[in-house]
Amino acid sequence: MMNKLKYTLLLGMVFCATLFTGCSDDDEATPDLAGKGEVTFKFERNTVYSISTLEEMARLKVTLEKDGKEVVLETVNLAGDETQLTSDVIVVEEGTYLVKKYTAYNKKGTQVQEAYLDTDNTLVVKQDEPVVFSFPVSIRFIYVNNQLRNQLFGLCAEILGEDSTAWPKTWRIENEDLREWENLEFEVDDYGEILYLSGIVFNSKAFPGMKKMPKVISTFPTLETLTILDIPEFEELPDNLYESGITDILIKNTGFKVFPENIGKMRKLMSLSVVNSKLIELPASLGDLTDLQAVDFCGNDITEFPAVLAEKWENLLSLRMTDTKLTTLPDNFFKMKKVVTYDLRNNPTLTSLPETRGENIYLGAIYLDGCGFTSLPKIATGRIVSLSMANNQITSLSEADVNALSKNLRSLILSGNPIGSFPRMESEGMQELDLSNCGLSVIPDLTGMPNLHILRVAKSSIQRVEDNTFVRNEKFAVLDLADNANLTYFSNNAGFTQQKQRIDGLEGVLLVGNPVIDKTEVYKPAYLKSVNVNNCPQLVWEVPDTWCHIQGGVIENKEEYAIPPRNVIVYNVGSSGVTRAKCLYEGCKEDYTLPLDFDEWFENLKNKD
Repeated sequence: MMNKLKYTLLLGMVFCATLFTGCSDDDEATPDLAGKGEVTFKFERNTVYSISTLEEMARLKVTLEKDGKEVVLETVNLAGDETQLTSDVIVVEEGTYLVKKYTAYNKKGTQVQEAYLDTDNTLVVKQDEPVVFSFPVSIRFIYVNNQLRNQLFGLCAEILGEDSTAWPKTWRIENEDLREWENLEFEVDDYGEILYLSGIVFNSKAFPGMKKMPKVISTFPTLETLTILDIPEFEELPDNLYESGITDILIKNTGFKVFPENIGKMRKLMSLSVVNSKLIELPASLGDLTDLQAVDFCGNDITEFPAVLAEKWENLLSLRMTDTKLTTLPDNFFKMKKVVTYDLRNNPTLTSLPETRGENIYLGAIYLDGCGFTSLPKIATGRIVSLSMANNQITSLSEADVNALSKNLRSLILSGNPIGSFPRMESEGMQELDLSNCGLSVIPDLTGMPNLHILRVAKSSIQRVEDNTFVRNEKFAVLDLADNANLTYFSNNAGFTQQKQRIDGLEGVLLVGNPVIDKTEVYKPAYLKSVNVNNCPQLVWEVPDTWCHIQGGVIENKEEYAIPPRNVIVYNVGSSGVTRAKCLYEGCKEDYTLPLDFDEWFENLKNKD
């Protein structure tokens, strides 16, 4: 904690004995010091760290310990300035004490600091020997939790009114156990008190009806994340938010419409999300947020993306603007140097993209699902890894169209476009092709995509999976044929890459399409992981017995870590004509239980890869 503080009080204990004459012309003002001594407490500024500024401290209460019993001294005034403070003289019984802690208050009587002492904190009080004790002495920890507590109380009062019974339950003044603090993100000290407040979440449960964020939010020195969720009435951020150190803002499901004028001064902001709200425009001042790395403006009424943002957001890595009213994008939109992913899904009035990009700009992924495109965008002819255009209005594709796409393209998603057929595509890099619900009646020619791993042709009119369909796709792993009502035939010689595997105890058995090698070896799929034939009611197919108990080998240089045997997962819900043969391997458990439904399994597979 001390590293986060700007100043500290002088460490060390100073006992300054001075001769006390006790002379006074006013007998009534002379205290009775029989068996007692005088103590003065002193603070000095050290400019290395910060506990709190001395000028905030006006009153002091010290807790001592004598013979194992706690002694709380009277609260006294502090006098001095921001460099040194000295307390009023306090009369204390003679004896040896341990100084346990002090509590400081400001002029309004609000607690601003509390410090606990650990060692070297002995205080010896003698009659006629006034002593000065300098704080802090081997401070165990110092926290301003009560100051923070008062700030949180003030925040609640501004939003919900002075009646604390309307505040979040764990924030209420009358709650003596203020340790849970719902909706806060914080670190605690050894006693469970807030040590470092990093985030506040404002939602409809804790802050119903909040329309405006109070300015006091900018006074929390350690606050990093500000989250406002599910408050339809919320519309406004304070104009002094730039005074805070906030790095992440999330506003979701609100009535927020306009950014404050000073939003561009929030130079520490790294992530800005306004989602499913009423935002109508992106001001040019957002371009001054040069440290932004991620922005998300999904689900708003934005119609335009200012060119100045594309020019200035040089550190941006991710941009999401789905479900908006965008119609066009500026010519320099693809000149942001570090953006990896552009997510522009579900913008039905967006029908084209800029055709140029900045020099040496490498695009990771562009998601255009649910837009109004009638052809592939020319920007995809340059370096790009993934292009997703599901549910657009593309009606046909030629060989020239698909072969003009980037040779770096690994994933092409065209599901939901009524193209009817897919031409032969030459692509060494293509790994995933999704043509589901495109009106296909045959599996397209895949021989030009030797590294294809995944083909999805679900919700189509495919009738047959012929011999050698995948013979040129050496690492093919996933085939999705779900919801092909006319599918009647699946060849066991479809061309999936095979590997030899020894089957102990197998002698002289001839496997259909998989001849026995020296009577103890058979061919099994090397890369195939899953086939989905859910809801293919006309398909009659016995899954090959060689698709079971496929040995996994060992991890290179770690022979003791053998990869367990696996089965090719076959999904066949609603396809009663699909069965599995008994596995030839005697030790196989024949457990074909499906781990998840296909879509969940597929998403997990892609995330893992």
